[in-house]
This record gives sequence, C-alpha cells and structure tokens, in this order.
Amino acid sequence: MARIELRNIQKFFGAVQVLKDVNLTIEDGEFVVMLGQSGCGKTTTLRAIAGLETVSTGTISIDGREVQDLRAADRDIAFVFQSFSLYPHMTVQENIAFPLRAVGMSQSSRDAAVKEVAKVLEIERFLHRKPSALSGGDMQRVAIGRALVRRPKALLMDEPIGALDAKLREQMRAEIKRLHISRNSTSVYVTHDQIEAMSLADRIVVMHAGLLQQVGTPEEVYNRPANLFVAQFVGSPVMNVAEVAPQSDGLSFGSGAVLPVAPGLVSHLPAERALRLGIRPEAVVLSESGAAGLLESRISNIEPLGSHEIVDVVLGSTTLRARTEPGRLRTGAPVWVGIDTERAHFFDADSGMALRRIA
Repeated sequence: MARIELRNIQKFFGAVQVLKDVNLTIEDGEFVVMLGQSGCGKTTTLRAIAGLETVSTGTISIDGREVQDLRAADRDIAFVFQSFSLYPHMTVQENIAFPLRAVGMSQSSRDAAVKEVAKVLEIERFLHRKPSALSGGDMQRVAIGRALVRRPKALLMDEPIGALDAKLREQMRAEIKRLHISRNSTSVYVTHDQIEAMSLADRIVVMHAGLLQQVGTPEEVYNRPANLFVAQFVGSPVMNVAEVAPQSDGLSFGSGAVLPVAPGLVSHLPAERALRLGIRPEAVVLSESGAAGLLESRISNIEPLGSHEIVDVVLGSTTLRARTEPGRLRTGAPVWVGIDTERAHFFDADSGMALRRIA
C-alpha cells in the first residue's frame, strides 16, 4: 500500500497550462475519486502519478520517495484504462499472468497469484476462455486482475467502466468498491460521473480548469460545496442557484417576490455585494396551502421520474426545482414555496465562493 503526495504540481502542454499548483495527499488505503468535466486536468494528474506524463514543476512522492523523475515501470503503480486492452490471442489466465511473466516469476508462483486474484474478482470460471468470449464487465474484471496480480503499491483507474452500459456500470461500481475494501488498496479513480464518485469515494477531488476546487468526503462535497462550480456540478438535479437580495422581511427574488425567512438567516449577509442563493431541490418545500414562511407561486412544469417528481415553480424572475413524491401536484396549479433554511447556501456572485455553508 502507499501514501501519495502531490506538491505544487504544474503541467504545461506548450503554452497551455493544464495543471495549476495541484497539492493533494492520498492516504495509505484510501479510495480517492477525481471528479470533473472533460479537459479539467483529472486524467493528466492521474497519468502524472503513474509516470505516463511528466510534470513541468513540483514533486510527486510515493511512501515518502520522490518519483517524478522515475519511469512508470519503476514506480510500482498499476493503471487500468477505459479500454480493456487485453491480448485477444491469450486466455484470461495468460492475460492476468502477463505482468508476472515479464518479471520472470516462476510458473507455479504465477499460477498461484492468478488463482488468488481470480477468486477475489470472481472470474475463476473464465480462466481458460479468450477475451472474445467474455462480456464487457468480465473483460474489465480481467483488466483489473492483470493490474492487481503483482500487488502494486497503488491502483490507478481512468474511467474504467465508462464504456459499459448502465446496468453493467452499476454492477461494476459495487465490484470495485468490494475489491477495494477486501484488499485495502490505495486507489485513485478518475471519472466525470458524479454517481460513481459519490458511491465509491472515501474522498472526492473536484477539479475544474486545472485547479482543485474542493477536496472532501462525498457528504462534505454535496452538503457543503466550497463554491458555485462544486454546488452546480455535484448533485442531480443540480442545485438551484438564484440571484437574491436580503430584505428586512426575507429574500427578494426580483419582480416583487420576497420569500419570508428568519431574520437570523440574512442578517449577517453583506448587503453591498451581489449574492447567489444555493438550495438543493430536496430542500425546496412545497405546500398546497399557505402558511408562515411560504410564498405563493405556480407550477410551470412537472418531470415524473418514477420514485419522485421534479417540480418547477416560479418565484419572481427565478425558477426553482423541487423534488416531491409522485402524483401529488399538477402543472399550472397554485403552490406555496419555502426553503429549508438549515440547508441554504450563499455565494459571492463575483468570486463564486461560499459565504455560508450549513450541513
């Protein structure tokens, strides 16, 4: 196992800077997911750890040893790509054993190591098959087995299940998590899929434009976003974000719509700065009758999703999305809207940084 440290990492491709002063520590045995849009720098960071990409400046340490100048083969790191990259003419057993043959391990030792990892991955019955006889999920298991068989210090995975269909992705997420727990391996996983990140990670690293936006547990990233980018990137449906102005009697959404809230919620907010309110759809409260703390509105759209519905309501110049149980409301009907103030977030409109974060 390994502790991985990145210090002041910068990377340029010509004049384009793709990593900007990245500082990150991945603890021994931790499962860290790097989450972000395409081109944000997450794969470049992963490849830099593996030694597949050089860094322009900064240091990379594995178990206290600086490795940024070492070849990939000398870092004792395993890498799993999105493409399976299996040898089609070899059996599953031969594919998994290939890294052990490359270092001259004896036949008996190779067989024992392959059987051990095949048992963990539950692919023992496939050992004598060729890759062409396997499903996509089973081929990815073989690719992971080939990476794990030599017991590397860390396992790096670059969108390893992105090419699979939805059902297989769900199954493989559970398999990868089970594998991590059973082997207690240091794992770094890159994805643009927030569901993968939330379900797999001990900690999530959210990246954007080469910068680390936030590093924290899934609960921290979801419930206490550090800035507007994280707030709107993590969560489905995305967090509602609205221009608001604090008033003595509540929050103004423009066009004369003022949502009543407790004075303590807004009293500390800077009146001279442009503000954004962030509120998750599940924290938007809808009622079919008026009450204190609610503002009358109307329903502009309902999106039925089986187990729940996403309801759009209009407040002044803003549309908020709320999550409700199915069959409760209808489009065009009046509705009264409130927010769960314990889950309200405020952001500076210019910098995008959170002003107030509440669990």
